[in-house]
This record gives sequence, C-alpha cells and structure tokens, in this order.
Amino acid sequence: MERNDISSKKIMTGNALLISAIVLLATVLWNEYSWYEKAAPLATLVSFVFLVGMFFCYVDIREAVVDREFYIMAAGIAIAAVNIFLSGSGKGAWLTATDVLLTAYLAGRVRFSPKLMCFIYAYVGFYFYYWTFDVKGYFKGYNTNYGGLVLITGFVFAITGLVAFYERLKQTEKGGARFLFFFILFMFAWGYNIIAWYRARCAFLGLVVFAVLLLIPSRFWKNRVFYTFLSIAMTAGAIAISLLYVWLGKYTDSFGIRIFYKDIISGRDVIWADLWNAFMRMPLTGIGSNYKINVDWMDGVFEVHNGLLDILIVHGVFVFTAVLILLVKRLLDLHKNVSEDRTARTAVSAVFAILAASFMENFFIVPPFLLCTLALIAIAGSVCYNSSR
Repeated sequence: MERNDISSKKIMTGNALLISAIVLLATVLWNEYSWYEKAAPLATLVSFVFLVGMFFCYVDIREAVVDREFYIMAAGIAIAAVNIFLSGSGKGAWLTATDVLLTAYLAGRVRFSPKLMCFIYAYVGFYFYYWTFDVKGYFKGYNTNYGGLVLITGFVFAITGLVAFYERLKQTEKGGARFLFFFILFMFAWGYNIIAWYRARCAFLGLVVFAVLLLIPSRFWKNRVFYTFLSIAMTAGAIAISLLYVWLGKYTDSFGIRIFYKDIISGRDVIWADLWNAFMRMPLTGIGSNYKINVDWMDGVFEVHNGLLDILIVHGVFVFTAVLILLVKRLLDLHKNVSEDRTARTAVSAVFAILAASFMENFFIVPPFLLCTLALIAIAGSVCYNSSR
C-alpha cells in the first residue's frame, strides 16, 4: 500500500512537470516575439531538464534495466552523442535528438486524470483563438509558417476537447450534443479560414489530414492492418515525402499545382536534394547541424524543414531507427483505445495531423510542440484507462 502511494505521488509529480513545461514554454514562445527571440535558443535545454525529471517520475529503474525499449532509447542517446563529434555537429543538436527519444519512450507511461485533460485542452486550445483574434504572423515578428504551427496545434487540442465534451454530453442531453456537433463543424471552417489567411501550407496539410481521419468510420480504425499502415505512413512517410519532392523537383516546369499562391514544389525539393547528397556520404553519423546548405537563397543557413528527416540527416541511420521504433511502438500501443473510444481516436488523429504537418517543417521535434505531442499521446492512452478505474 505504501509503495502504491509513493508511485502515485511520483506520477502526479511527473504530470506536474509535463504541464509546467508546456505552460512555461508556450507562454514565453507563443505570446510575444521579443520573448520568443530570447527564449527559443534555450527551449530545447529547458525541455530536456523537464523530460529528465519526468523520466525519474514515470520510470522504475529496476524495471527499466530489463526493458528493451529503455536500451533502444539509451543507445540512441549515446550514439547521438558520439555522432555530434564525428560529424562536427553543434552540441545543441544532441539535445534535440535526446528530447525526441525521451518523449517517444515516456509517452506510453503518462496517464492523465479527466480534470488534467480538461486543463490541457483549454490551455493549448486557447492559443488557436488567441492567434486568430490577435494575428501575430505578419505584423508582430513571427514567421507565418510558425504561426500556422501554433494555430494547428491549438486547433487539434481544441477539437479533441470538444469531442470529449460532445461524447459526455451525448449521453445526457441530445440537444446540447447536437449544438456542439455543429459548432465543431464551424470550427473546421474557421480553422481553414485563419490558416489560409496565414498562408501556412504545412498547417493546411495537418488540417486536411485531421479532417480526413475524423471522417474515417470506426470499423477501419479497428482493423489492425489499416492502423499499422497509418502509423508507419505518418512517421516513416516523412522520408518518402522528401524523396518524392526531390524527384518531382525535376519536373517543376510542368508541375503547376499551387496552394495559397505558391507552387506546391517551391524550394524544399532543392534543399532536400542537397541534404540527401551530403547524407549519402555520411549515413551512419549524419551530416551534423553545422552543414551549410548549398542553395543560393538559403545563404548557407541549415534548415531541414522536416521533423523526422532532420533526425535522420543530422544524426544518422541508427539514431533515426531508434526514434522510429519507439514512436511507432507508442502509436501501435494505442490501437485498442482508438478502436473503442472516439476521444482517443481524435487525439491520435491530432498526433497524425502534427506528424503530417511535420513533413514540411521541423514542427513536432522542437519545443513546445514536442511536449504537446507527448500530451496528445498520453490523452489517447488515458481515456480508456480512466473509464476502467
């Protein structure tokens, strides 16, 4: 009994650390651009400190030493540390890989109470409304693509919270549930309108994926093969997308599709072609974060514009494989929940939407988006856990 009390206290402490990290980082990064400029260089380190604290709250060391996933995570972190020296990478790049590995390892161990989930829905979802009414993209310093990422993150949390409320309301008052259903539809129209105004194509991709996944009937989600395919497509698919873009880049003159006034192939093909050429010479160690991109208009600035591709290109095959194994495992572990519960299905659809948007931006691997993704996985894992208690 005493041991259970200690375990419960540690879990509560871990949850407090996660929520505190999200609130702290979102507050300093998403409110004022002057705050963002000062805090952004330290955000990955701050995430690391909180994640280490969470590790000791959520993980029993005696169980970890016989856990294969622990060794996959530890090996990925150790190899990433060696590779930054072999590739001449910036030391801060190690923190990015370590944060992602810790997140992928811990996400399946986090459980939220219903009240805590409501707080997360409200706090992160608030930023969708905030960035809609106080437009920050064009005139207040923020890059419009970054604005789109804040919007889609806030949006998926808001919708997940509304769906959770809808499911509860549907059991008690049909009229209220019907009104909420139409409000959710209105939210999607609202989301498209503001994302289009920001011209954030990566966020638009996330919005489309989110909408499509929510329309898929539950019987498909119950199919293990379909769900496994979806999980792999939304993770390893980041690599396939980059290779497809490189190939399509050869035919830009005849490829005239435009989204938000820009060609769908508008630069990333050239960047990714250069990065792939460099990577193929150093696939085991990666090329590091100090590589200077050989694209005139990039002025040598290193930016991968793809979350999981960044892990592969910067840190090499072994670190990427460790991340992929842990991340896909976390998603597959949620299959039972998404088969049985609409809120869990919505939360996982939100994770897939973030991963899809990350095909075009680093997005989920940087703070606070990484911790928000962890929270969504935890929500999907907590819904059925709470109902069974």
